[in-house]
Amino acid sequence: MWRGRRRIRWLEDEITAARAEQAELRRRLEVFEMIAGAAGAALPEPPWPGTGVPASPMPASLAAAAHTASSDEAPIMLDVGGIEVIAVIGGPGDPREWWSAVCKLAGQPEDAT
Repeated sequence: MWRGRRRIRWLEDEITAARAEQAELRRRLEVFEMIAGAAGAALPEPPWPGTGVPASPMPASLAAAAHTASSDEAPIMLDVGGIEVIAVIGGPGDPREWWSAVCKLAGQPEDAT
């Protein structure tokens, strides 16, 4: 039992350290962006949410998995332009963006499905 507590404490410490490192990286990135901006470099505009939504309808299995998705990851099989793809989904997210990402990773145009 004490090993379990020690392991949990170790994991909590690792999470705390990772969050501190992320905060430091964010700070450094902001400084780098300020330096680049002062030098006249323009950063690319991030895409607006929903700009990568495929023209074709999302597979029903992906939509159903998104509605039943919990914090656990779940594999689902998708057909992307004749290519069978296994996508592992879970957690928060927009299933339309998942579908767009799957199409891109499969090397298929999003409206070819």
